[in-house]
Amino acid sequence: MKKINKSRYAILGMLFDKPRSGYSIKSNMLESTSRFWQESDASIYPMLKTLEAEGKVTSKNEFVGKRAKKMFEITQTGKDEFLAWMALPAESETHRDELLLKLFFGANTTPDETIKQLRLKLQQSQKKRAQLTIVQIDTLAQIPDTHTHKLFWEMALKNGLMHYDAQINWLIDSINCLENKFGGKNGNKN
Repeated sequence: MKKINKSRYAILGMLFDKPRSGYSIKSNMLESTSRFWQESDASIYPMLKTLEAEGKVTSKNEFVGKRAKKMFEITQTGKDEFLAWMALPAESETHRDELLLKLFFGANTTPDETIKQLRLKLQQSQKKRAQLTIVQIDTLAQIPDTHTHKLFWEMALKNGLMHYDAQINWLIDSINCLENKFGGKNGNKN
């Protein structure tokens, strides 16, 4: 069975409620889905062209001053495909995590180097967790409970918060485990 490029569904989903330009799709993804689903310009614009050729979206130029902006709108065929995809079970994705790969091969370096990698990831995870808290307080809390998407956005945000909570706890535990085992011996391998 041919693997389907899921970028099409991310883009159709962004167009489901209102027409958008390619730039607006990218900007909206950066503000909303970037922590769990990202698309680059190199994937958005070719996919829009494909979806238009398939009749899933239409486009028209709108002028902002003298500048033309190409706006895309989902068609009923596009909505039907999107809704059919929404009804399918989510496929599991292959997860790639460079830190886990380095940890897996950690016996080949010093415990201090591994601890350094874990501490760096801990700082990054704490920063990302704090950013999600800001989204929760400054953005999501300001949206009325009657907004159609709010409940679903809250669930996605909660997933991110819980993910970072678990990751932060695991990183702290791993750092403590290595420090207890090797006692901060600089540069010594097993």
